[in-house]
Amino acid sequence: MPMSQEFSDNIDAFDNWKSDIGRTLSRFRLWLRRNELFDENIDNRLFKLQESLKSEYLTLAFVGEFSRGKTELINSLFFAEYGQRILPSEAGRTTMCPTELFYDRKEARPYLRLLPIETRLETTTLSEYREMPSQWTEVPLMTASAQEMTLALHTITQTKQVSVEEALSLGFKEEMLEESEIEAGKVEIPAWRHALVSFPHDLLKRGLCILDTPGLNALGSEPELTLKLLPQVQAIVFLLGADTGVTASDMAIWEEYIQNLERDNSLGTFAVLNKVDTLWDELSSRKKIEKAVKRMVNTTARQLQIDTSRVIPVSAQKGLVAKVRNDKSMLIKSQIGELEHTLSECLLENKEQIIWENVVQEARNLVEEATHLLKNKSERIYTQRDELSSLTDDNQARVLELIRANEKDLKEFENRLIAIKPSQRLLERQTQILLSTIGATVLSKEVEVTLNELVNSRTTVGLFRHMRQFFLAVRTIMKELTREAELTNKMAISLYDKFTQDFGMTLLEPKLFPAKKLTRDLEDIIKQSEKLHNNLFTTFTEHSVAIKRFFSGTVTDVMGFFKSTRHELIAWTQSVVNPLTQQLKVQQKLINDHRNELAELSHSKANLEGKIRGLTRLIDEIEMESQTAEGLIKSLNSKKPNQETSNIVRISSATR
Repeated sequence: MPMSQEFSDNIDAFDNWKSDIGRTLSRFRLWLRRNELFDENIDNRLFKLQESLKSEYLTLAFVGEFSRGKTELINSLFFAEYGQRILPSEAGRTTMCPTELFYDRKEARPYLRLLPIETRLETTTLSEYREMPSQWTEVPLMTASAQEMTLALHTITQTKQVSVEEALSLGFKEEMLEESEIEAGKVEIPAWRHALVSFPHDLLKRGLCILDTPGLNALGSEPELTLKLLPQVQAIVFLLGADTGVTASDMAIWEEYIQNLERDNSLGTFAVLNKVDTLWDELSSRKKIEKAVKRMVNTTARQLQIDTSRVIPVSAQKGLVAKVRNDKSMLIKSQIGELEHTLSECLLENKEQIIWENVVQEARNLVEEATHLLKNKSERIYTQRDELSSLTDDNQARVLELIRANEKDLKEFENRLIAIKPSQRLLERQTQILLSTIGATVLSKEVEVTLNELVNSRTTVGLFRHMRQFFLAVRTIMKELTREAELTNKMAISLYDKFTQDFGMTLLEPKLFPAKKLTRDLEDIIKQSEKLHNNLFTTFTEHSVAIKRFFSGTVTDVMGFFKSTRHELIAWTQSVVNPLTQQLKVQQKLINDHRNELAELSHSKANLEGKIRGLTRLIDEIEMESQTAEGLIKSLNSKKPNQETSNIVRISSATR
């Protein structure tokens, strides 16, 4: 029995929701071409929006201490159809390193890649290693055979025997080390630092990504997990044991790595009380068992300070067995269905919200801009038709008068073009000032100094001091950007006001450069880093390469932030200037076309009625095209999440 039909249906609904948005964007592209409004800048923006739709992953993270049943739960939720455990989750064979399960759309093939634990001794970050396939050990993944695949994936659990000193240098806490049963005087540690599993499972191919994180030890010694991977997920499943309740190490994981994350509205966090079957007592009544489970749920919710609706009791092991044996009674008792329902709702709703904010609203703005352009075009054609309607076939003098008025109109238009150019150039120069404020040259100096200090610093205290200095420097740069951005936004508003005044064409308000939002984004990176400082300081009492690697990764993140900000600034400038350029181009063409019509009437006595009918047809066509554009906007608006007609399948507990 595979993953519940509801989860699969919701993934389908999400796929269809994204595909429908993509089709709307494609229709808009055709609409632009049909109305001679196609522009390379708009096309690039549309292309990026469509590509981002294709590349979106739905990421679900499983977090918890060792032996809470995370991997067993993943097997139960996603891989029961294979009739056996695919991921190693039986006693003594748990996943020893963080593991990501997804389908690699670029390579489009299955594989298992393992990063050796020794790479922790390098300052290279996990993100950087992802771009270095040669540094990973690849194991063939024969997906045609469940047994062969299971054997390959057991490689993830491999361990090695090292001295205590070597284990400490690799970032493991001494109190968490276990003595080796193979070599006296040595301890056992995982052989691998990270695992990537590309697997053509139906849900993974449709964009689901699963992150399995093993224990407090891995979270503490791999800051990138908490700094980068966990904040990017749409839902976190925090595993607890119904047989143990919330232990001290469970609480440490919750408080240090999840509690702050779960305050983010775009993240769903659930505490799953696994192994609830340990509370099943055949000598007790059903009511008594339910009361014991409810008491455990209430206690857990109180300890974690969350609502009881977010504490879900399940038995992953019984759920897996029930699915393999097609035992519907046991499946209901395991409550796996309840968890599947909750996760499918949360995961998709959160991702829909992200896509709505990052893709759909931008697309809607583009359609509204183009619709406004068409409206101004229509108004100009109405004026031209009224002029022609005032003529009679023998009114030659009036035609010549209109030609002179047209020539004057064109001359004034050209003069206004010249007059507005200084404002455009001023905005462009101001944009260059903004770019230079956060330019690679400015930042590289700060980065060079910081990385040099990180390499040469001899104490952990020194490392923290240098990072604080780096954060102070980038905050100063961002403050300067914000100050200049305020001036730039005023210039953009002034340019639009002048345009409206000079050309008599209404415009949508210019999109302002979001410097304050970007400042908050930078602060999030810094705060995430600062949150881990105390934890790192207590984890690594000695000067450690892990701290250097963590800070080096933070510097890389800050550099990446400023690089994307530069790209956003360039795109913003184009989004401000492009509507003006488009409006001017269309209006100039209409003036020239009208001059040609009047010239024809003057020289060849062309059919006046025919000209008027032609303009009327054009007005009607524009009206129809405007209605089509309104339909595109309605289509995009209908994609807004959390509406009464949600894309998510909702079923009552009575039918589950």
